[in-house]
Amino acid sequence: MTLKGATALVTGATGFLGGEIARRLAAEGARVRALARRPGRDAYIRDLPNVEIVMGDINDTERMKEVAAGCDYIVHCAAALGGPLPHQRRLNVDGTRSVMQAAAAARVRRALHISTIAVYGYGYTSDVTEEMPQKPGRVPYNVTKSEAEKVVRQIGAQNNLSYSIIRPGMVYGPRSGMWTMFMFNLGKRNPTIFLGDGSGYAHPIYIDDVVDMAALLLTHPAADGEAFNCAPDPAPTWREFLSGYSRLAGHQNWRGLPALPLRIIAPAVELALTLRGEPQDVPALIPFMQARKTYKMDKARRLLGWEARVSLEDGIRRCEPWLREKGLLP
Repeated sequence: MTLKGATALVTGATGFLGGEIARRLAAEGARVRALARRPGRDAYIRDLPNVEIVMGDINDTERMKEVAAGCDYIVHCAAALGGPLPHQRRLNVDGTRSVMQAAAAARVRRALHISTIAVYGYGYTSDVTEEMPQKPGRVPYNVTKSEAEKVVRQIGAQNNLSYSIIRPGMVYGPRSGMWTMFMFNLGKRNPTIFLGDGSGYAHPIYIDDVVDMAALLLTHPAADGEAFNCAPDPAPTWREFLSGYSRLAGHQNWRGLPALPLRIIAPAVELALTLRGEPQDVPALIPFMQARKTYKMDKARRLLGWEARVSLEDGIRRCEPWLREKGLLP
């Protein structure tokens, strides 16, 4: 099914992933309503054909119903990535409820919810499939994104509303603050300092692959009511991921920190973060980063015929012009 001529609302459209999804849907001929919470952050998509910037807050239920009216599809990207649990619950859970209620009122063809592999938490040490229970732990982001998925399913079932859920891994690419800019700054250090030999598996997925799957989930019949991982399978190691950025900086030197001292201080670090209101499950995070596990993509292959197309080497190479533009590479 084509998106040409359809109207799609994209929340979080001024962010990294939301902006790329808005651009892709518009390029495919959809009329995109790009939701922005504050003026002045829409430069990346403002002047694109088929894109209309609409102002609104996902927690304003009546406003969401107004901007969703007449839409065929909704892509819900907006989310709080950090902050204490009440703050993230208001945006990630209550905001999702507001968006899904607007989707039901508008009788859209499908609502796509952008979730994350973080809903599985840090406890699994073997490969993870979509059918496995979510164990988000104590991290506010993990907890609230898991709760948001329950809201999507509940409102979808109550209103006979078609929905799909995508769970991306570490989304990197041009404009990515965490998984490109931060990781490049870490990788360019000579030597690159990281945990151990870096043989644990990382889960970077290039932005174009995530956008490809998101666009497919809006219309594919087999995606109705389903959740899909969107991560590299097979997964690269942390050393392979970081060394890609190190290579751009002109070196391949690595210095591994021993895990034992980090494990010893982890409870104290976690206590400090908890007192600040943002627990991060640090004692579990260390073995998570050393684990050799993959978020399996068998379901997407079987039901959607979908495969990630951008290799890690190619994806990092595509980041190079943006890193130069930002002044991080000569």
